[in-house]
Amino acid sequence: METPPVAETMVESFPDLAVNLIYTVLCLVPGFISLQTATYAADLDADMGEFEKSTWSLVGSGVSLSALYFLYVGWMGVVTGRFELVRSLDIGWVELVAVYPLLLFVAVLLGYVSARVLRRTSRRPRLSGFSWE
Repeated sequence: METPPVAETMVESFPDLAVNLIYTVLCLVPGFISLQTATYAADLDADMGEFEKSTWSLVGSGVSLSALYFLYVGWMGVVTGRFELVRSLDIGWVELVAVYPLLLFVAVLLGYVSARVLRRTSRRPRLSGFSWE
């Protein structure tokens, strides 16, 4: 069996790499939105480096995607009458465009809830929303 030249392999795999890059960016944006929402809503002076921002964005994206997936599993359990924790999920471009605003809403909600938890557990005394600094 003859192997194709390297140039042909790169040309064929480039669209797959581009699509994977687009999916990666689209999946990391909700975590960044969660982080920014939490930072703004909790009135934090977060001086984070690039590594911390990337890490918290990745965590926020994972939680947002997981929450949306479990909402989907719950909805499908109600609709079909069969509750299956692991469901096949094949999302194309049209479905991604339709569901992405919902994912961003879940990300904002996650950021807001995180900010509320941070404010309640913060050790800084607060009076009417102002800190004593």
